[in-house]
Amino acid sequence: MRLRHIEIFHAVYMTGSVSGAAKSLNVSQPTVSKILRHAEDQLGFDLFYREKGRIFPTEKANLLFTQITPVYDQISDLRKYAVMLKTTNVGRLRIAMTPAFSLQAVPRALAEFNKQHPDIPIEIETQHASEIFRLLHNNTIDLGIVFEAVEQPGLEIQQLGITEFVCVSHISKKIKDKQIDLNDLAALPLIQLNAKSPLGHMLNKKLEGLGLYPNGSTIVAETYHLAKRLVEQGTGVAVIDKITAYSGGKANLSFHEIPGLDPIRIDVVSRSNDPLISFKQDFLNILKAEIKSYTREK
Repeated sequence: MRLRHIEIFHAVYMTGSVSGAAKSLNVSQPTVSKILRHAEDQLGFDLFYREKGRIFPTEKANLLFTQITPVYDQISDLRKYAVMLKTTNVGRLRIAMTPAFSLQAVPRALAEFNKQHPDIPIEIETQHASEIFRLLHNNTIDLGIVFEAVEQPGLEIQQLGITEFVCVSHISKKIKDKQIDLNDLAALPLIQLNAKSPLGHMLNKKLEGLGLYPNGSTIVAETYHLAKRLVEQGTGVAVIDKITAYSGGKANLSFHEIPGLDPIRIDVVSRSNDPLISFKQDFLNILKAEIKSYTREK
């Protein structure tokens, strides 16, 4: 199918009539009918049938619509992007980040960036790392902010900073030591991190390598923020990154350094063929400064 076929088919399907499609596309009814017939000729099957003066999609048209919808949405996005390019000389900033960065670090950096570049449109979303890589490959986003990025063909990794693991406990647990030894974790009700996550994989591998298996742990959290929220409810203790630990509320929580755990790399991922033009680098410089604040003792 040609793009014009897709546009006409989508309009007729959504409006339920040739006249409605013509009105929505600002073209004549004969034009819609002609293009629709041509699409059916190219496909080799009918897309609509008439009954009592109305048209209805065939079963094959229903199946085709499910496949055409994402294509149509991409075309719509392309048109919006073209309009945006017409009204600005700089472009846009599209960012996806793992949940830890959406709590405070990236919103603060974006607020400052927006003050400096109020004319640049910004699109933001939160995703898991694997989805962020897919969005980069699909050219749906420009930058991905993740922990411990894994090299992939066509993608470039730039280190933004380094953070660390920290043990978070509820003050009711009365853990007074500023530091907690790795061996002490085995005796605590540790809310474990999902091993599918980069930090969960790093932490679990380290503990297992030392033969440490936490006792009394019955909860595995998918996100580091969720682990922190469970600690706030007095459910147990959690070992999470400092970005998450120090973002948002800290009431009734205590934080304990853990010597012996490897540092955590904070990375920005972009496409190798998409150079970081000036305003994107401006944002990353702001974010680097913001991330540094989480490496200092709180």
